[in-house]
Formats: sequence, structure tokens, C-alpha cells
Amino acid sequence: MAILLYIHGFNSSERSHKATVLGDAAQKVGLPDAVISPRLSWQPAQAIKQLDAIIQANQQQGVTLIGSSLGGFYAAYLAEKYRLKTILVNPAVQAPTLLQDYLGPQHNPYTGEEYELTSAHMAELEQLVVTEPTAALYWLMIQEGDDVLDYKEALKAFPNPARLTHEAKGDHSFTEFERFCAEILRFAQIITE
Repeated sequence: MAILLYIHGFNSSERSHKATVLGDAAQKVGLPDAVISPRLSWQPAQAIKQLDAIIQANQQQGVTLIGSSLGGFYAAYLAEKYRLKTILVNPAVQAPTLLQDYLGPQHNPYTGEEYELTSAHMAELEQLVVTEPTAALYWLMIQEGDDVLDYKEALKAFPNPARLTHEAKGDHSFTEFERFCAEILRFAQIITE
């Protein structure tokens, strides 16, 4: 069975809204194990190791990635590494620069974790930058009302994605994301009708 691997964003968790609605959609079609949403380490290199292990364990069945915000940054790196179809939802394409503003003590409100983000973690992010994405792999989903990231940066980083959902208004969470669940499951070849 093909799987959809959901990659959550910075200071989020495996139980984010998008992960939950995708899991519910898979459950409704009788495939509760088709969506995998792990809790990722806050350390970039460790998060990638976790994701590598999941991809490698499921590669023969077929893996599609979906990443939101920082998860979209990770997903692009993994898409290129493994040549996987990938959905990027309001991706943080400039993560190493953006997260400079968050250096220091952090609290994840979803998991309760306390940790310190350092320049060493920014160096780990730098290792994951994709400079020449393979357009055919990507479905880019952006909303212009994103209150955290500049949507134009995603359009610049992924100028000709295979598929583009570009909406006015919205916000960083991607307003009314649930509208796309069936389409996403089809894109991941989890459902065919």
C-alpha cells in the first residue's frame, strides 16, 4: 500500500491540523495506515534521520511526501534525495535564514518540549538547501495571506512545479486545507477513484 508521509513544521507536532484531517480522510476510505505522521526531533539533522528511516522502510510500497512550513523545507530535500512526488504547503524555503530570528530558548506548545536553537542547527539546515528543484516532483500549495512566510519566495524557489495551487487570502496554516484531502490521497496513489 502506498503511503503519504506528513512532515510537520517548526514547533508543531505529529498531531497538527493538516496531519489530523489527512489521517481522518485515509480512515474514511478504509486505509488508516496510509498516512504516517511522526513526531520529529527539533534538531534538523536528527529529524532528517527519522524521515530517512521511514522512507527507506516504505520505499517499495511507494512514498509521497507532504510538508508544511519547515516540513516543506525538509520535504524538498528528501524529494530530491529519493526522487519522490512531494506536496509543499506554504513551505519555508529560506529556513536557515528565517529561523535565525528564533535562536535561543524555545518551547513547543504542542509537545511541551523545551530546547535551545543554536547556530549549529542553522548549519544543519544549510546542508538541506535545494537550489535546483526537479519541477516534475512537486505540487506547490500557497496562500497569499500567509502571515509567517512570503509566498513569493516559494514561487521563486519552485518556479514551474508540476502542479500549483495558488490562492489569494488564506493564512500560514492554509485555510480550509480539508478541501484538498481527496485530491492529495489521489496524488499519493492511496485512492484511485
